Amino acid sequence: MLLNSKRAYHYLVAGLPDLLLDEGKMKTTVADIREELLADLHPDDLHLAKVLFLKYDNANLLNLLFKNNVEFDERGNYPLSVLEEQIKEPGEGILAYMSEFIAEFKSEDQEVNPKSWENRLEEKFYTYLISLENDFLREWFELQLNLGNLLTAINCRKHKISPEAQLIGHNSIVESIVRSNAKDFGLMQEFPEVDIVLSAWETNDVLSRERILDGIRWNWIDENVFFHYFTIEKLLAFLLQLEMVERWMKLDQEEGRKLFGKLLDSLGSSYELPEEFTPHHLKA
Repeated sequence: MLLNSKRAYHYLVAGLPDLLLDEGKMKTTVADIREELLADLHPDDLHLAKVLFLKYDNANLLNLLFKNNVEFDERGNYPLSVLEEQIKEPGEGILAYMSEFIAEFKSEDQEVNPKSWENRLEEKFYTYLISLENDFLREWFELQLNLGNLLTAINCRKHKISPEAQLIGHNSIVESIVRSNAKDFGLMQEFPEVDIVLSAWETNDVLSRERILDGIRWNWIDENVFFHYFTIEKLLAFLLQLEMVERWMKLDQEEGRKLFGKLLDSLGSSYELPEEFTPHHLKA
């Protein structure tokens, strides 16, 4: 990854450990920290940080279009009023991939497309993500795209269905998946993580499988942010890993605590977990 001249956020990066704790209480949700962190970013960098929350906008948009009775997710960038207005009259108030999707969804002359609406929005979303100029963010989403397609392919193979309508995008990983009958889909050279993913899929323990997959993501972030000390990449990495901590706190509290400790260690901190958070069965 090429390192370009970046804005330095010395104060913000140095203060990240303190953002995780508030008067001895752990703050583990991205929502708790998001506004504090984003308030001090340069507008160009703020745009990059907001990209991390577009998945919630996508979910909100689909729920509104399908009239699902689902609570609006406030973690997105766009408020309910904006999305509702855009659905009535698609315009420039949201990103182009979203307005294009709305127009396509509402069109009476829709092309025959075997892909679900969810996959079609995801495809437009990743086309946008892969066009980002920030190397760290673009390569992170490339990893996410490839992992997602690989997991989809494994499931399709298991249930003996064609993967083509389920895959997102049209890169070389997708081409290999579609044409290859090999156990590793012919991806060992191009996508070496395939071996770890296939091994993880051999276990019936869903949490163990998810732990391995998030390990791939976590290690990738650590490796690719290593030479970024006080730049936007360091802050983006922090938000991504904090989101993983938040997810694991809900899935498996002990695993969430381990990831929280790793996150603090990576920030050069020696904080200990607050006493009131430590479960009784985990106390010494």
